[in-house]
Amino acid sequence: MKTKTSKYLLVLTVAGFLFNAGVALADCSFTRDLSLGSGGGDVICLQDYLNNSGYGYVSPDGFFGLTTRQAVMNWQANQGVFPTSGYFGPISRGRYYGSTSFGTGGSVLGAYTSYNVSSTTSTSTSSSESRARDRIEDALNMIEDAEDEIDDSNRSTSSAKSKLKEAKEDIFDATREFFVNRDFREAFDRADEAFDNAEEAFEDAGGRNNNNSSRTSALNAIDDARDAINDAEDEIEEADDDGDDVDEAEDILEEAKDKLDDAEDEFDDRDYDNAEDWAMDAEELAEDAVDAIN
Repeated sequence: MKTKTSKYLLVLTVAGFLFNAGVALADCSFTRDLSLGSGGGDVICLQDYLNNSGYGYVSPDGFFGLTTRQAVMNWQANQGVFPTSGYFGPISRGRYYGSTSFGTGGSVLGAYTSYNVSSTTSTSTSSSESRARDRIEDALNMIEDAEDEIDDSNRSTSSAKSKLKEAKEDIFDATREFFVNRDFREAFDRADEAFDNAEEAFEDAGGRNNNNSSRTSALNAIDDARDAINDAEDEIEEADDDGDDVDEAEDILEEAKDKLDDAEDEFDDRDYDNAEDWAMDAEELAEDAVDAIN
């Protein structure tokens, strides 16, 4: 009988641990419409709310992609918000405020405590925070891969299971440092240890980790594309405020966002080479969008 604990269940277990440890609940403040391509702290808070309310697992990365839209659609269907378009606009915001336990926008089990968004700006994650979160995600993926390999292995797995146990202990420590202590460097270090132990477990069970470098390259390309798109959005908005013609730039930027969505889909399917290619295309389109501002 398989004993695999999926990444989703592991994340839920971590969330439950944090909640019982006394982590303050997040208070989401939505002051704008959110849709495909949106990014920022309010998106992270929405993703946390959707995850912890059972509408599907969404990586809380602050980027409104296809998986986030699907989770919003699931929530809208449950809440009677029509059409279930995945567009988190005024109607959805109103229903959210009426459905949360706070009544004023607090998510039920959101673990992020510092992503409140003002009426003019949304907070962005620091580089150390982003690195720690990415490494936690890497470690969770490696733990899941190790569990799969152990389940399928025909050799002795006692050593692999021991390493996997250490990896899980490390990932709990990493998550505690990230959410409770807000020590992002320590969170990164512990997540890095979790990844190394999970990777050893994977290899001890007979796995060959040939695609790790491809995965890292794809992830970096996706991050670069997302940054380029966010920068392009800012420049286009500023140019629009100055009265410049930004129609062509906006059209190209939409293409960039579509390419990024494709890259994320390929990444989720573990086709890292295609994911990297799509992400690089998205980054180039974002740069083209800036060049198209007249």
